[in-house]
Parts: sequence; C-alpha cells; structure tokens
Amino acid sequence: MSERTLRGKVAIAGVGESTYYKHGKAPDAEFKLALQAILAACADAGVDPREVDGFASYGNDRSDPPRLAAALGIRELRFSNMHWGGGGGGVAAAVANAGAAIQAGMANCVIAFRSLAQGQFARYGRGAQQAAAAGDDAFLAPYGLMSPAPRFAMKITRFMTDHGIRHEALRAIALTSYFHAQTNPRAVMQGRPLDVEKYEASRWIIEPFH
Repeated sequence: MSERTLRGKVAIAGVGESTYYKHGKAPDAEFKLALQAILAACADAGVDPREVDGFASYGNDRSDPPRLAAALGIRELRFSNMHWGGGGGGVAAAVANAGAAIQAGMANCVIAFRSLAQGQFARYGRGAQQAAAAGDDAFLAPYGLMSPAPRFAMKITRFMTDHGIRHEALRAIALTSYFHAQTNPRAVMQGRPLDVEKYEASRWIIEPFH
C-alpha cells in the first residue's frame, strides 16, 4: 500500500447536521446553525467539543474557525483550512484536508464543516446588487449562470456527449438519492419517494437536469 494514502490512518468518528429549512425560514443565524451541527457531530462521536483542535471547510464559508473555537470553548486551535471552488463537491476536499492534518500530526480532532443560511445572506440564482462581477463570476453571472445547475449544465452535457452517457444515468442518481432519503428522518425528501414516472414528468431545471 502506498505510504501517501490516508486509508486506514484516520477515521470519520461522528456526523452532525442542523435542521434544514426553506429559504428565509431558519430561526437562527448561520453561525449558530454551524455550532448546532458541530455539537451534534461531537455528540455522535462521543467527543467533548473542547477537544476539537482543527477545522476544515470549503466554498468561502463565513463561519470563521477562531470564532467557532471561542464559542465552543476549544482549548487550543492548531489547524484551520479552507478549500476554494468546487461548489458542493468541495466537501470531499474538506474531509481530505481534515484527514491530512491529522495524519501530518498538525491536529488530533478536526471538524469538516459547511454552514449556509441563504435567507440571512444571498440566495443562489439571484443576481447580487453590485456594480461589477469579479473573478469567475465575470464570465458567468452576466449570462445568468448564478447557481450550481446552470453552471454545470454545459460541462455535464459535454461530458455525456464525449463519453456516450445517456440521460438515464442522471435519472439513476436522482432516484438513488431519493431512495436513501427515505431512511433518513431528517432528509428534506423523506416521505416523498420518487419513481421513474414522476422523474420523467417533472419540469426541467435546465437541461440535462430535472
């Protein structure tokens, strides 16, 4: 086995989440929701929150690790890290960075997290009221590509074309996600199973996504 792998060297010991709300309906601030999820993960792992000594996040998360550490009463913050870009896929990098920090001896217990309350701040798909778009947004926002589905639609379509992937593959992903949601009482789509007929009859978000 390669010495560069994290396999078998670190472990995900606990998972936590706050309550999911519709846009603008969360009674608590984004920072408080982050704390609720972290406390739930610590409880799941059987870890005292004060023993946490690192944080890894992604997507320009606004919940600052030193502030989180102070609110949790953490004894010593040894590691904090942010992965930029990747959208929701950044969670994989955050988990990997957390594992790498532990393996490297920089920290012992790292929280990989993401906190987002769109009602408190901006909303995906709604253009920001600003004079100019900077960075990647300068090439996307003026053309209406302001949320994950439109941003990835063209890339996915090209990938499907190049590799001969049919639309049924995307349908299978959606059906699988809904299937697993039925076993999670906290899932947004729990109690709302999806079948092939419902999927095919649903509206387009933006092709090729229903």
